[in-house]
Amino acid sequence: MPQISLSTNRATALKPAISYNSSLHIKQLDAVRGCAILLVLLYHFYGEYAGVFNIGWTGVDLFFVLSGFLITGILTDSKQQASYFKNFYIKRVLRIFPIYFIVIGIILYLVPLFSSTAIPDLPYYHNHQGWFWTYFQNWLFTIKGFPDDRVLRYTWSLCIEEQFYMFWPFIIYKFSAKNILRISIGFIVLANVLRLLPLPVDNNYIYVNTFARIDALSVGALIAILIRTRKELLEKYATMIMLVSVIALLGNIAYTRSTFFMNLYPVYTFIALFFGGLIVWSLSSNAPRPLQLIVNNPVFMFFGKYSYGLYLYHVPIHLWLTPWLFKIVQSYIHPALWNKLLISSAGLLVAIAVSVISFRFIETPFLNLKKKLIVKRK
Repeated sequence: MPQISLSTNRATALKPAISYNSSLHIKQLDAVRGCAILLVLLYHFYGEYAGVFNIGWTGVDLFFVLSGFLITGILTDSKQQASYFKNFYIKRVLRIFPIYFIVIGIILYLVPLFSSTAIPDLPYYHNHQGWFWTYFQNWLFTIKGFPDDRVLRYTWSLCIEEQFYMFWPFIIYKFSAKNILRISIGFIVLANVLRLLPLPVDNNYIYVNTFARIDALSVGALIAILIRTRKELLEKYATMIMLVSVIALLGNIAYTRSTFFMNLYPVYTFIALFFGGLIVWSLSSNAPRPLQLIVNNPVFMFFGKYSYGLYLYHVPIHLWLTPWLFKIVQSYIHPALWNKLLISSAGLLVAIAVSVISFRFIETPFLNLKKKLIVKRK
């Protein structure tokens, strides 16, 4: 009898016991968002100095999975309410638009007033600025490829999420949960097919095109629907899916001898599935101790809270501030690698400070407008 009990306990420990209330703010998901932005920050600030941080490029995929999960959940829970579309789009506009347009305006029009060399590809950005103002620059990159200047290249991921917000509410509103599951699976298949087809466009489309990357958002959507309709399936298979994904990812790392394997396109879905499992386990009451230390950690929650501003501000700060600081201190600190690490850390601290200030004085006032504009539940 004790042996049976022990076996049962071990089996139970390998399965997440999901505890999720969609009407509550889940702080653990703030920590997951914090993990996503930290991956991105480590990649951009330190990836060129320490190869292990190149794995940070996957942080964008974690953002996608988390967005698919949260947005699908929000829409599913509110589809019977009055002003379903109005409320959703008001929230998205107030959260996303203000600092995005501020950053675009500063880069395209304010910075050139002070430096004619800060943006080498300024004519490119001016000539194609319509794509950036409308969140369609990822399609520009699909057609023409990336510009050499990186100052606005990273915004492609914001386009994918914004375009997802444009059509996904209509799918949630129109279809049943069962059909949404089918549509999500269809999008996962579509993304993998598109990444394998030799289309007559720039090779970057595989990385930046909406429908070539929609599998990660769809994985999040699948989890959101299943957690409301077939929670037992998630609890039964989440661990197995994560293990298979880890094996696939480790295989790719071994094959490429690098954590920078973004050119191995079939692996994208495995990345999304791994992060999907991570989200499921983060909502579990019996999550492993190491994961609990992460998802309940105030540091990760802090980064999650300011993640949107950090994402928008960190690349221009890194590109412009860190080289300037490096010139100042390079004759005082040796060796050169420590120079770079120190300056990158200084740039990161500046990005954090700017994001905190932005959240307090720009983002929060806009977010407070929701109280006046959102139609209350009836």
